[in-house]
This record gives sequence, structure tokens and C-alpha cells, in this order.
Amino acid sequence: MSPRTRRRFLHGCGAALLIGLAGCTGSDSSTRGSPTAHGPRREDLVTDYDYLELRHESPEAIFGDADREDESALPSFLLGSEDELRDVEFTAIPDGIEDARRFIDSTNFDEQALVIIQHRTDACHGVDLLYVASPPDHSVDVDFCRTLRDADVECSTDERHVLASLIRLPYALSDRSEHGWSHGGGTSCRLPPSLRTETMDEEDA
Repeated sequence: MSPRTRRRFLHGCGAALLIGLAGCTGSDSSTRGSPTAHGPRREDLVTDYDYLELRHESPEAIFGDADREDESALPSFLLGSEDELRDVEFTAIPDGIEDARRFIDSTNFDEQALVIIQHRTDACHGVDLLYVASPPDHSVDVDFCRTLRDADVECSTDERHVLASLIRLPYALSDRSEHGWSHGGGTSCRLPPSLRTETMDEEDA
């Protein structure tokens, strides 16, 4: 098990997408609040990231924290080195797990960073990545929205699933002076005010 030198992690925040709208923020600790009340600045948006999503048709986590004994929470991670990655364990084997292994293994931590966020949802819903931003006071802010799966998917809202969102950032954490980060989500996929255009507002009117 590696030393917890610059480890950044959050626990238990995946349920925010179901209950609406809490976010999670952290810099070696976890707190709750809205990470971006009005949305990020356009100049802080990150667009050249890589993204992979996994669905586990079970309420159990896909990724676990080797240093955490509470298996009921869904840990999420911001990883900036191979040492930090060693504390992340695969705790389930859903479809697509080999793609996830390749995605993680191909991350170059000298030039990139890796975000792993897990969400609990029912079997009829999923999540969409709404935006990724890198503001001056955070390494990264990530926001999701809750979506309904395709009509041809047989599902039950009584059945619980876990989704894992893997985001490869195009910059190393060692290049950032601030190491705090946040992730949140809601039931609406409407862009926040700071990212909306007049055309979008007219269409929604």
C-alpha cells in the first residue's frame, strides 16, 4: 500500500445525482456544497479530455479505496501519480472493465491526471457529463446531469445500479498550485447560466 502523500479523494458523493443537487468538494477532505452556483467561466472549460463510462448492474461499487473499510460508500478519486493509483482497487467486474483497465493504464501522469467518480442510480437512468472545468482555485470541477435511458432498455426503477465515470485530464496535477476539486450533479441537463447563449435562452423561452 503506498503512502498517502498527495492523495486526493472524496467518499459517498455519488448519491448526489439522485437527491439533487448537492455537490462534493475536496482537497484531502470531503465537504458538501454547490461547487459552481452559476457555472464555470468559459475560459476555464476543459474540452480536450478523454471520457469512459461503466455501468455495474448492482448497487456495489466498481472501484474501492484500499485504505477505507466502509464498503457502503462510493469513493471517488482525483489521481495525479502512479503511487496514488495503487490505492484504487477494482471491486467488481462489470461489462467493459477491460476497456477501463486500458483507459487507466494509458494515463501518463507526467502529462495527465485521472478522475474516477461513481454514482448510484436506478436501472432506468444514467448520467451525462455536462462539463469539465479547471478554475484558478481548483484542479478540476466536474458536473453531471441525470438522464433517462433509451426506451428499448428493459429496466425497473426498483433496481439499483452503479455508474463509474472515468475522465482523463490533459494536464498533470503537478502543474497546478491548487489541488482542491469538486463534482456535482442534478436532474436537469440544462447548461448553467455562465455557459448559455442568447440563442439557447430564446429556444427555452
